[in-house]
Amino acid sequence: MGKVWVNFKHDKSMGTDIPRTVNIANAMYGFRELGAEIVPYHSVPEILDKVTRDDIVVDGIFQSEAIFKKFNVADPHIPYYPEVLNEFLGRKIWTDKINSIASDKEKWSAGYFVKPVTEKAFTGKTISSLSDLIGCGNEHEDFDVFVSEPIDILAEWRCFILYDKIVDVRLYGGLSGSTYDGFMYHYDSDVLKRILDAFLSWDERPAACSIDICYTKDGRTLLVECNDAYSLGSYGLHGIFYARMISARWSQILGREDEYRFIS
Repeated sequence: MGKVWVNFKHDKSMGTDIPRTVNIANAMYGFRELGAEIVPYHSVPEILDKVTRDDIVVDGIFQSEAIFKKFNVADPHIPYYPEVLNEFLGRKIWTDKINSIASDKEKWSAGYFVKPVTEKAFTGKTISSLSDLIGCGNEHEDFDVFVSEPIDILAEWRCFILYDKIVDVRLYGGLSGSTYDGFMYHYDSDVLKRILDAFLSWDERPAACSIDICYTKDGRTLLVECNDAYSLGSYGLHGIFYARMISARWSQILGREDEYRFIS
């Protein structure tokens, strides 16, 4: 059984090493309950020569992709908007350049939601004025971006998919950005079932991912986006499920057996 490498940092106030983020801590506790051999580390370069194809590295997106690159796997991330789920978007989504938006008043004043094609280049946001473009790169960083028509979202949920089953649905946002607002609303479970059925028709679907959905002011349940499970925000998902999702996706990407699929 492979090792599980967990990214740690030194906490000066506590005088000891701790998992670098809450998500990483949650995954570590899950793997511990699954009986994994856990090995702390501080940066990818210190373990790059030690990690084997049977191992799992619990870290950020770019760090995980550095490990995949070692095993000749490039850009494993699933699309944010899989074609099989297009009917649930409820809005038009297209690609553009961030500088094209910044230089065109009709675009930057339209209230479009803009998200970078490259993961984590900047945080996606609604652009309604020039000031909203702050933090979205500069003239020398002309990022490719997804642009979507605006929708009035009242609440958002992350649906965790593991081996074709929804293992949890976690509220993560409301109208004001607070989950407390979101508790006032609920998604349409029939629409979620249809989304899952469509997902199951995707031949190259991931073994684990999230499907984020929302409830809008006009009463629709829509797809927000999908995210890969090899490095994913847990939003309170139980540690064992979180660890199993990471393991399932790492195993699929690296073409090996999932050692933690022994739980139904």
